[in-house]
Amino acid sequence: MMDMDSMTETIGSKVSLGDISVNFLQQMSLTSNKLSCDINPILTKYNVSIAQLSAHHGRLSIPKYMRIGFELMQQTGREDLGLVMGENVCFQHYGMLGFACMSANNISTMAQVLAQYESLLSQNVRGHSTFITTPEPTLTFYSIAPYNPYNYFVVDSVLASWFTLLTSRAMHLTQSVNIVKAVHIEYPEPKNSECYHAFFQCPVIFDSTFNGLVLDSQHIETPLPDACMSSYLQAQQLCQNGLQQLQQNQDWQTKVIEKVSHNLVGSMPDINQVAALLGTSAWTLRRRLYKENTNYQGIMDKTRKGLALSYVRDTQLTFSEISYLLGFATPAAFYKAFRRWTESTPKNYRQMFINKRE
Repeated sequence: MMDMDSMTETIGSKVSLGDISVNFLQQMSLTSNKLSCDINPILTKYNVSIAQLSAHHGRLSIPKYMRIGFELMQQTGREDLGLVMGENVCFQHYGMLGFACMSANNISTMAQVLAQYESLLSQNVRGHSTFITTPEPTLTFYSIAPYNPYNYFVVDSVLASWFTLLTSRAMHLTQSVNIVKAVHIEYPEPKNSECYHAFFQCPVIFDSTFNGLVLDSQHIETPLPDACMSSYLQAQQLCQNGLQQLQQNQDWQTKVIEKVSHNLVGSMPDINQVAALLGTSAWTLRRRLYKENTNYQGIMDKTRKGLALSYVRDTQLTFSEISYLLGFATPAAFYKAFRRWTESTPKNYRQMFINKRE
């Protein structure tokens, strides 16, 4: 049966924790097969069909993806599931973005493509991945702190997948090089840290200030002998068209929700900050929102409410952690707002959905 909830949950509301392409679920399924594990009972439990999601270009909610991954870790006993997923990644798991990476002229272009077109495959309320060239070329995955057993594997799978894709192309360079100089991970060093060092074969820094791969600046611009510029340009144009289509379908309210969501952690952004992020003035933004029969404060409240319901319902985060992620000054302020939104406490609201799942 098709997972209609996953395909439509972000349509009814403009506020969600995010979603990912079914491609990553296929990557997880391939990994489970390599581990001699049947993922289908887990998918059935969550009413997910890879075949039907694929046929309809469906996407899966991030909370559901994390729960499926967590249960697969428990079933396989592999706490390094994310690393194993990275080991088994294929360029085709990244769709047209993957084909652009396969044919790119150099490693730098590959890294840029992975960051620039990320939203074609995944969107997260917490932010976007980036690629910077100074002071060191670094491909960075945004923070999804606070960390817990449900999201460790997400960081691992992203970094490990990037590592595998980049190093597989770097192997075509005329001289053998370690294209990744260091791996940075925000969460504390786990008990099985030796698995990370064995996989990445370079320094792995835990408790870092970011998640990402630091690349070798001496070789990222070196032309790759297996590159195909005509194929790259065709794939890159299709990626660009897809990105423009996503952006063109956004009204100003949606654009504000996205920027507010990405910048709520620890404090509440004001309209001047959000307007600057959107490349406009506060006055112009107010006018455009007025034309859409809304206003900044109303969007702010709607965004915080939507995210609060999702965090409480779909994650294992503590209420203090949720309060911080939503920019509330104190947990007490969050509790008061939650009661106003739902006429319930966060604890009772979460328990209601736990009972429904059971």
